[in-house]
Amino acid sequence: MYVSATLQRRMGFLLAVCAMMMLGGCGSSDEVMDPIPLPTLVDQGWSAFESGNFAGAKSDFERAIADDPTNSAAHNGLGWANMRLDDLQGAVTSFDAALTHGFSAADPHAGKAIVLRDLDPVDYAAAIASANTALGLESNYAFAHDAGLDWKDLRLILAQSHFALGEYDEANTQVGLLGGTAQDPALPTFVEDLLAEIARLGQIIDV
Repeated sequence: MYVSATLQRRMGFLLAVCAMMMLGGCGSSDEVMDPIPLPTLVDQGWSAFESGNFAGAKSDFERAIADDPTNSAAHNGLGWANMRLDDLQGAVTSFDAALTHGFSAADPHAGKAIVLRDLDPVDYAAAIASANTALGLESNYAFAHDAGLDWKDLRLILAQSHFALGEYDEANTQVGLLGGTAQDPALPTFVEDLLAEIARLGQIIDV
């Protein structure tokens, strides 16, 4: 087959360029690509948590903590897993560890508020402090791993806790912030009406 001199020169040039690229490692099929990061134990724990496998999530978070006891994200995850497994005191311990090791987002405070409201005996003042801290960090708080838990749950805890402490005006304020019907303090049935409204909101807001 006849090949023109011009075509021969072009082919020679292309072969030379390819040889240089292969020697330099440019464009070769053996080029090293950045590896795709593998899921961490904390990632695996949250995947298990979101699927409802709370025991599996706890195991993953505990393994992450065994690898690095200062892993604040793993302590936070363990707190939520312990909560779902009804180990409320263990949840408080884990949330405190997350905060001790520098977890700066609202999650541990939100989780702790829920647990403190449910512990026996209930520590209403501490639940109020944790809920307020979480809302101070993120006023429109939403838990990333459970779409059903957000700022409204924290406001409900505040309403319930203030009422339990006899702080009815504060509880009434929280009812209003939740979009409920604030009650009239001048009425003789104010306390009873407020309790009924908080109970009604509790039926709507699942915490």
